[in-house]
Amino acid sequence: MSLDLHGRNAWIAINILPHEPAMRRFLGRQLLPPGIDEEDVVQEVYGRLIEMASFDDIRSPRSYMIGLARNVVLMHLRRARIVAIRSLEEMAQTHFAADDPSPETQVSDRQQLHLLASAIASLDEPARSVFLLRAVEGLPYAKIAHRLGLSENAVQKRHARALEQFMMLLGRGGNASDHATPFQSETCKANHDERA
Repeated sequence: MSLDLHGRNAWIAINILPHEPAMRRFLGRQLLPPGIDEEDVVQEVYGRLIEMASFDDIRSPRSYMIGLARNVVLMHLRRARIVAIRSLEEMAQTHFAADDPSPETQVSDRQQLHLLASAIASLDEPARSVFLLRAVEGLPYAKIAHRLGLSENAVQKRHARALEQFMMLLGRGGNASDHATPFQSETCKANHDERA
C-alpha cells in the first residue's frame, strides 16, 4: 500500500493516533537519557512513521508504535553513552501485550469458520445466494430480488429460512437435539433429568 502524503497522514490519524496515550504511558515509565524528553521521542516516532515506504507489514499499530518508541529511547541511551544499566534492563524486559489472538483462540476461530463454511455450503439455491448477497455484500432485499429475479418477499423468506437452517446446523435450534453436538445433547439430557 504505497500512499501519498495525504493518504499516509490519514492512515496515521486512524491507526496510530488513538494509541498515543498508551505510548506516552509507556514513556512515562522509562528512564529517559539526559537532554531527551517525552515530546522528543513522540516526535521522532511520528517522523519515522511518516518516512515509511509502506504500512502493509504493520499488523498491530499499537504494538508497533510502542516498539518504535522503545527503539528511539534505546538509540538515545546508546548515543548518550550514559549506559544506565537499570534502564536498559527494564526496557529489555518490557513485555507488550500481543494483539494477536492466542493459539487456542486461533484454532477455535478456524473450527468455527469451517463450521460456518459447511453450513453455507449446505444451503440450497437460491437461499445460499440470498444469504451471501445479504450477509457478505450487504445488499438490501430489493437489490437481491432484482439480481436473482425473485420477488422481495421471496428473498426475505429465503433469507429467514437460511438463518433458521444455520441455527439448526450450528446446534442452536432450541429443542432440535438431533442437530446439537454430543456434549450439548448430554448437557440438555442431564439438565432435564435433574428437573424431573
